[in-house]
Amino acid sequence: MAKYFDVSVEDIFNTMEARFRVEGAKGVNAVLAYDISGDGGGKWLVEVRDDSVKVAKTDDLSGFSVKTSADAETFVGVNIGKIDGTQAFMSGKIKIEGDMALVAASAKMFTRYSLPKKSAVTVQGIFDTLVARFQPQNAAGLDISVGYDITGDGGGQWTAVLKDGKCALETGLRDNCAVVNSVKAKDYIDLILGKLDPMVAMGSGRLKLKGDMNVAMQLPKIFAKFEPPKEEEEQELIVIKRNISVDMKYSTGPVMGKFFEGLIEKKILANKCPKCGRMQVPPREVCAECRCWAGDMIEVGPSGTITLIEIIYYSSPDPLTGETRETPYAQVHILLDGIGKEETFWHLLKNEDLADTKKGDRVRPVWSDNRVGSVHDIIHFERIRD
Repeated sequence: MAKYFDVSVEDIFNTMEARFRVEGAKGVNAVLAYDISGDGGGKWLVEVRDDSVKVAKTDDLSGFSVKTSADAETFVGVNIGKIDGTQAFMSGKIKIEGDMALVAASAKMFTRYSLPKKSAVTVQGIFDTLVARFQPQNAAGLDISVGYDITGDGGGQWTAVLKDGKCALETGLRDNCAVVNSVKAKDYIDLILGKLDPMVAMGSGRLKLKGDMNVAMQLPKIFAKFEPPKEEEEQELIVIKRNISVDMKYSTGPVMGKFFEGLIEKKILANKCPKCGRMQVPPREVCAECRCWAGDMIEVGPSGTITLIEIIYYSSPDPLTGETRETPYAQVHILLDGIGKEETFWHLLKNEDLADTKKGDRVRPVWSDNRVGSVHDIIHFERIRD
């Protein structure tokens, strides 16, 4: 099975049910489809219903709420943090079809896949300590050879030669071994660590002893218990969350200052070029066309007509707070009443109006109760339905 970064696509999906977070899936009823191409790929459906999850490999991806398509290497890399998901999406290596909001929500529904910890104990490591674990007081008068035939990945053959109260370890098997232990590498490690009972291993045929059984029974006394090396503790990652800010003041100037003051009074102000008549909102000191000083302030709107709708399905985190706006949401360009056709006012559309609002619809501002002279004095624009 193909692996990328030591992980296969199957590893990701086989652990999804165990990595499911009920608290992150509250109110979610959806089917997430995955079409993973390339070596080790396949098709999977992940059904989230009533705070539960079911993962199944399939040939039919119909009926999905959202489908993610990617090659196997990209999919694995994104899931284990080796490949940046945003860059993969922007470059076309990941394609999304359907409700993109569910893709963002899946990060809350599942914990990130982590590589299983590999055992620090190896067969070679056990035999490297064999001579040091030899207890001569329990091997008095013995002149024998003990063979070990360890099969499978990480295995090998060794002979422990016991003579004159000393122990020597040789690679390979001698012909005159008093007893030979035959066992798979994994089972041998489990036997040494006490995870596998010797009687159970012998009864099931996983451990085979050939030769003098009396010698075999003495081995736990002749060699002290193996102590596995202590695993290094993972370094704690300390995160300090704070907003980076600079204590400074910004002057809005004589033009924008008046614009912000108008918002406090629920007024949207524009200014008019004395030369070409262009209306600008928000107002600027200089006309964008004539490059001459713009004229007096004129109240416009506050209602208007939508000329352009931009729907955002993927939101980047705020660089200061780290917070990400819930998606999807819409930005609208509004031709306010009293403005010429050359200047639109940009703002957010009320989320509840997103589904059925279109270009040409009439909208009006929803004002904040606590207005301080800021762009946030207008919460959003809502569709006029009366």
